Amino acid sequence: MSLKAVVMAGGKGTRLRPITYSIPKPLVPIAGKPCIGYVLDSYYEAGIKDAIITAGYKFESLIAGVIEFKQADQNILFSVEKDPVGTAGSIKLVSNFIDDTFVVGSGDTLVDFDIKKLIEHHKQNKSKLTIALTTVDDPSQFGIVEMKDNVVTRFLEKPSPREAFSNLINAGLYIIEPEILDYIPSGQSYDFAKQLFPKLLDEGVKIHGYLGEGIWLDTGRPNDMIRANQIMTEKHGKELTENGMSGKLMINTHRRNLRGSKIQGPTYIGTGVVSGNGTTIKGSAVYDNTQLGNDVYIEDSILMHNVRVQDGAKIVKSVIMKGTVIGQKCEIYESVLAPQLNLQSESRVYNVSLSSEVEEEED
Repeated sequence: MSLKAVVMAGGKGTRLRPITYSIPKPLVPIAGKPCIGYVLDSYYEAGIKDAIITAGYKFESLIAGVIEFKQADQNILFSVEKDPVGTAGSIKLVSNFIDDTFVVGSGDTLVDFDIKKLIEHHKQNKSKLTIALTTVDDPSQFGIVEMKDNVVTRFLEKPSPREAFSNLINAGLYIIEPEILDYIPSGQSYDFAKQLFPKLLDEGVKIHGYLGEGIWLDTGRPNDMIRANQIMTEKHGKELTENGMSGKLMINTHRRNLRGSKIQGPTYIGTGVVSGNGTTIKGSAVYDNTQLGNDVYIEDSILMHNVRVQDGAKIVKSVIMKGTVIGQKCEIYESVLAPQLNLQSESRVYNVSLSSEVEEEED
């Protein structure tokens, strides 16, 4: 028997639309790697090579993306859900493959924790269930936790400011013993935070908490996605001060393609990127084969693969999806542009999401 990991990756990512009309949320790029790649790497670095990924929405794209970037000796099993069965319900579906302590995490949250320390804490406490915790400034969008002597005493989902008794939140990363699976009913939708955890507390099962060490960020909104790229580029980039470059940078294209441009970190540049004279890139991620004209200004933004930005355009705090063309002297602020759009020259786009697709609403 060996430790296995489960990655929950079946959600629709509705808060990231129109980005998730085109790609499943776990494949959203963060500093050159899909979001789900960071949690899988965390497992791998802890010695866990066997993982089960629960998939649903756009599962074909998800499977192809994971196979492309996974470690060669990682063994990945995919469980595709026809209908959503909740976070705990998705684990119940794969319970026949679990025979020992296992780790559960989310594929659409940026998690770069030290999993080894989390597992050690779990074992030392002889726990049935350990929850990784983290702190946030505003806990209103999360499940908050009260803890005493490393044992969770109560939960509250998405509290109002008046209800909040803690800024310690559930990070969505768990170490679980197989017997906990017996508390999850079969054949119905069932949630960890809303149903399973309160049930365990009511039945006297101790739930241990552990304050995670490392990076945690919810990537549920475009601004979070931009911030995630900046955080991971800051962590993994190299400090450069040369030829118009400064700060933490990750540059995968030939430097001559960027000659005449000013690049300020934390910035990620993919392969085959070409940038013109007088162009400035600050705190952004520019992905493969994107072409930037002269005097382009990009700040706190993400440009995905094969984007084309013509002379004099300005893009600030925005996400531009793959294959989109931005005309000359366009201005784009705090917006999301869907794939394959053609924005006419001198267009002004402020605080909107432009989509070319329609997707059914989540139930």
